Amino acid sequence: MLNSIKKDGFKIGVFSFIVFLFYLYLSYCTPLTHDDWTWGIRLGMNRFYDGFKDYNGRYFGNICELIITRVDWFRFLIMGVFGAAIVVLPLLIVKTTKLTIAFLSLLLMLSVSSDMFSSTFAWAAGFANYNTATICILVYLLIVKNIFYEKRPSYSMWLIIFAVPLGIGSQLFVEHATIYNIFTGSFVIIYSFVKFRKIFYFHVTYLISAFIGAIIMFSNGAYVRIFTGADNYRTIDTDMGFFEKIYSIFSTSMYKFLIMNNILLNFVLALFCIFLLVKIGTNLPTWKIWIKNIFMVILTIYPFYRPIIVDRMRLSIFGDVLKNSEFEAWISLIFYLAILFTIILFFRKSSLKVELSFYLISAVFVAGPLFFVTPFGSRCFIISYVFFVLFIIRLLVYFVDEGVINLRSFNIPIIAITICLVVAYSIIFAQIKISDNERMKSIYKQIDESKKVIVVKPLKNEQFLWNSRLMIPGFQADNFKIYFNLPKDIELKNAPE
Repeated sequence: MLNSIKKDGFKIGVFSFIVFLFYLYLSYCTPLTHDDWTWGIRLGMNRFYDGFKDYNGRYFGNICELIITRVDWFRFLIMGVFGAAIVVLPLLIVKTTKLTIAFLSLLLMLSVSSDMFSSTFAWAAGFANYNTATICILVYLLIVKNIFYEKRPSYSMWLIIFAVPLGIGSQLFVEHATIYNIFTGSFVIIYSFVKFRKIFYFHVTYLISAFIGAIIMFSNGAYVRIFTGADNYRTIDTDMGFFEKIYSIFSTSMYKFLIMNNILLNFVLALFCIFLLVKIGTNLPTWKIWIKNIFMVILTIYPFYRPIIVDRMRLSIFGDVLKNSEFEAWISLIFYLAILFTIILFFRKSSLKVELSFYLISAVFVAGPLFFVTPFGSRCFIISYVFFVLFIIRLLVYFVDEGVINLRSFNIPIIAITICLVVAYSIIFAQIKISDNERMKSIYKQIDESKKVIVVKPLKNEQFLWNSRLMIPGFQADNFKIYFNLPKDIELKNAPE
């Protein structure tokens, strides 16, 4: 038994290293885009010298962006490490060394929408804020996962000391993660006290540090400008009531980023919940049988709506865009509630029920602040996506431990699909790298030919990159010239599509 665990642990170690190399390769092939050029020139350093005054409170995220836009090898390394960490940390949190589950984690993370991938994994600025915030949350959950065990947790003095930089540092990347960390730190203390009748130093130290970090972040003058309406980009809509605002945001855009766009993730969520209902939903009272059947219908139908009804058939149920959006928002909410109440109503292990419910509620709660500050994009929901992945992996580990699923039956399909995705991404980003090199060679060649109007070629597979096409005219195009030391008197022009 011990030899088997060591063997599985070695396999996971090798797997982690290969995933690191994969993300290292992707980062090497990914060019800087959009405001990465701004951060990589003197203007970015001026923000630093200014203490990011009235810019934002994402101090660590901004510093990370300043470094990775200037030191290429460090960008490749850190994006490789953190890319692998988002895949591997959930495995450590749920305490599994099963290689098939590890491949499933990678498969799900590679199945994010191209919009989410382009604005997090393939954009230095997005990575510097959103991926780093995600890692900080996962590290904290890795430490406090023992609150869901039956045995009373214990923490070394080193961990208690580590809670200070972790708590403060986690708060200085993105605002909604900052608010979530306060929530989860409070939940951990309350739940631990109820369960173990004890308050732990690590939990308290982290929460106090998180409060300090939040104060540091939100003391930045940018947030005063947002709340007073003086910010030209980020705004808080005060014309609507509280619940009207929530409904409006969720029904127009948030449901897509949070739930509907996660096509493969939704299939897996539905499949696992249906399996759970079939396996443990027996000997039930009549009302639970009715609920179980209703949930199974919802879980069966919803995952097919986006890929078949929307993408394939291009069918608009109501014709009117707004009404159709409201319909999709409602069915997305019903799908999420079906998953949540499947756990609450039908799961029997109390501690695991709390843990699984915590991941599901966290996926929504961490997105909560986005109801009140606009605009937002799919990158804001990478943390929510990771919580859904964590939920799936934890539920699968339960199935395996209880002997209701034999992983060997799924080894080949999961590994084969994952390898196909890895190869596909590798080819896509190799093409991006080649086209980026060709674009820069073309620019320098036109300059050598003394041309004053320089045609900038588009990059291949640009849907996997964040705004790689220059915005002309605009300050990003001007910063592109500065970043690559191009002559000031030339005029840039995008090649026709």
